[in-house]
Amino acid sequence: MHNAAFRAVGLNYVYLAFDVKPEALEHAVKGLRAVGAAGFNVTIPHKVEVMRFLDELDKSAETTGAVNTVVIEDSLKGYNTDVYGVEEALRDVRIGDYAMIIGAGGAARASGVALTNLGFRKIIVANRTLSKARALAERLRRLGVEVEAVGLGEAGVHAEKCSLIVNATPIGMTPNVDETPLKSSEIPGDAVVLDLVYNPIRTRLLQEAERAGAQAVSGLEVLVYQGARAFKLWTGVEAPVEVMRSEALKALKRWRG
Repeated sequence: MHNAAFRAVGLNYVYLAFDVKPEALEHAVKGLRAVGAAGFNVTIPHKVEVMRFLDELDKSAETTGAVNTVVIEDSLKGYNTDVYGVEEALRDVRIGDYAMIIGAGGAARASGVALTNLGFRKIIVANRTLSKARALAERLRRLGVEVEAVGLGEAGVHAEKCSLIVNATPIGMTPNVDETPLKSSEIPGDAVVLDLVYNPIRTRLLQEAERAGAQAVSGLEVLVYQGARAFKLWTGVEAPVEVMRSEALKALKRWRG
């Protein structure tokens, strides 16, 4: 996705993937800085731990407590572009009273901050481990949001009052494509459902949402927009979003065979 974008705008950059063990994270960060890299992405399990090795944090990283993008200039600055990705994927969504986030991990944190930025003031956090749902609820309350934490089994009961539902768990991800956190009978017909899972693109949850008459939004949009934000941070150039979306779709099709 990024390499296609670099080619499209004529930038002499390359995007590479490295498998970094937890005990080598600090060395990897210092090494990337030493060789003059423009920046890097960070994924599971390093999104929180990497913050120890950075010089400063953008507000997006401070509020989520996690970093997925680092810019290397005079200092190392951490960002969370997942927040921007969720915001852009939902930019045209009607704002109602209630939103639900299913999950309580890093993706759920970013989603909670994004929903707060978009204007939602009442959020329900549903998670299999209730203590984690409560921890996320407490974090979001500090942003001035009214938050209720419930168990995953209660999600269907509370979903009926939500105008937006975000799945921030791996439920339904390949190869478990028949799994879904909610069924069509539990989804309001006038709701918007965003599934952060993008493999498969049309998850079981999105199929259930469409069956209920709700608007379904693929996690592919979040993937593309968070990547576009990182692209701009590293290069100073506006990202070719359509090129990135097209390349991401091609990659997913190759992945599925």
